[in-house]
Amino acid sequence: MRLFSNAVVRTFAPSDHPDSDGIADTVAADDSTEPGTAPDAILVDGETIVAIGTRTELLDIAAAESSTTAALASAGGVGATTVIPGLEIDEIDCSGQVILPGFVDGHIHSILYADSLTDLDLSQAKSLPEAVAAIRERADSLPVGTWVVGSGWDLNKWEDPSYPDRELLDAEVPDHPVAMWSLDLHTLWVNAHALEIAGIDEATPDPSGGSFVRDEDGQLTGLVREDATDLVARFIPEPSREDQVERLATTQELFLSQGLTGIHDFDGIASTLGWNDLHAAGRQDMRVTLFLRSPEVPWAIETAWHTGDGDDWLQCGGLKLFSDGALGSHTSHMSSAFPAVDGEDENFGVVQMTEDELFDQANIATEAGISVAIHAIGDQANHHVLTVYDRLRETTKAAEEKFGRPLRHRVEHAQFIQPADVARFAELGVLASMQPRHCISDLHLLHLIDESAQLAAYAWPDLLDAGAHVVFGSDGPVEHANPFAAIYAAMTRANISGDASTTFQPHRRLSAVEAIRLHTQGPAFAAGLEDRRGYLAPGMDADFIVVDTDPCAAVGLNVDHSSVAAAERDGLLGYDSEEALFAHAEAIRDTRVALTVVGGEVKYRA
Repeated sequence: MRLFSNAVVRTFAPSDHPDSDGIADTVAADDSTEPGTAPDAILVDGETIVAIGTRTELLDIAAAESSTTAALASAGGVGATTVIPGLEIDEIDCSGQVILPGFVDGHIHSILYADSLTDLDLSQAKSLPEAVAAIRERADSLPVGTWVVGSGWDLNKWEDPSYPDRELLDAEVPDHPVAMWSLDLHTLWVNAHALEIAGIDEATPDPSGGSFVRDEDGQLTGLVREDATDLVARFIPEPSREDQVERLATTQELFLSQGLTGIHDFDGIASTLGWNDLHAAGRQDMRVTLFLRSPEVPWAIETAWHTGDGDDWLQCGGLKLFSDGALGSHTSHMSSAFPAVDGEDENFGVVQMTEDELFDQANIATEAGISVAIHAIGDQANHHVLTVYDRLRETTKAAEEKFGRPLRHRVEHAQFIQPADVARFAELGVLASMQPRHCISDLHLLHLIDESAQLAAYAWPDLLDAGAHVVFGSDGPVEHANPFAAIYAAMTRANISGDASTTFQPHRRLSAVEAIRLHTQGPAFAAGLEDRRGYLAPGMDADFIVVDTDPCAAVGLNVDHSSVAAAERDGLLGYDSEEALFAHAEAIRDTRVALTVVGGEVKYRA
């Protein structure tokens, strides 16, 4: 057995659960729990929580369940575990810090994240020349002819927000093929060398759901969008399987250090192979739910991949499909056109798959016992996807009866929603898988959205109030995986530096407790594991973290547990002032993880 003691334990158990700690949506600094009775320890046996309570109570329980029957009526205090003959217990002192349920990232790309740790990072480039200079510098460090690969460029943040093209790349880096992903990973910027290797020229037709951008003379500019990127990316050399495992192990360590005990991984067969290899080597330290890509469906059906199958560490998830693109690349499918750009046709975004195409693929997967997760950012894309799920209801019901499990379909991102569609998420039982960091990273892009449409933007509370289930994640490496920065984003809806003047629609803020629930109970429900994970209680999986900041208590937080509903949507979340709210949010943003425990074992120690 293991005893984690000397801690402030925040169970996040539902209010009707016997182990609930009484946390509503926020907790005042003067928590109402009676002095001396607050739980300060967790007892674990194997991979399961045995009990939560005071250290003295849990030592009594440990003794009763151990091979010894020694009386422990007076047990307690430092060193108690060392004087009880036969009581085998490993006690870990949490040094007065806070225990929280382990966070699960509901949408991440582990292989792309691993790549981003070694590829060129252009996220800090402030101009096209600065980006090209960084590419040239990286190229100079590589053998001639080697691919130069990177990501993170964002023209919307450049001094001159004009689209890059291959002209400067061809002039500065003619001796290497170059492929640079945009920050949102929906546009690829390449040079002539890369296009030549891929066999793409002016006569190459645009594929369905993507395009090769051309100038007014029909010449390729070097920008490749959406599904067309596959025709170039497939020529970029991949690491060996052995190297990929090592890169994934390094990425796993990073995730654990940030408080993640699990992820929902959307990198298809690449991540499936990587995590299986890590699992087989006995090196998997976090729980993973794996999602398929469209080309993998025949293989999945042939191998009897069913959503919910697997073991405690690797679980079969659903099928990822794409309805549209992304806001930053001006490819999210909107009901109103993007602002006009000289030389371009009116742009409503990109339809990667039509409603009928989405339905056909979703129907095939659902009939086979595979749930569906459809990427939709623009409001028109979300509208179409909800209609797909409406059409899929009978198939879903039949499949759930056939396979004896829920198939919880999802919309990935759901950033912009038509007001009438908010309630449809709840009515259809469709989960909204959302990423709080997108809201504050997109602050400089919101001028692209037609205000007259009155869209529900990053509308987490609207969906919750309508009765929909919401799942939080990062979409890493588009955003950093750190969930505490995401909680900050949900609380403030302001830029990451803490500038309150940048706040976007403060009435749509969420409390820290709400945001944590969407990082814990949300992913557990999405994976059909709500009876085992998402909060701390006896019988639940022993997945939790020890941190230096209490997200549930702060100076200036004055909401008592009975009045949360009246205060939760006023923008201040129960704090005395905007300053108090931001002070607590910034402290949460900067939280340090001391321990990450998965399956009862310490998998990360600072």
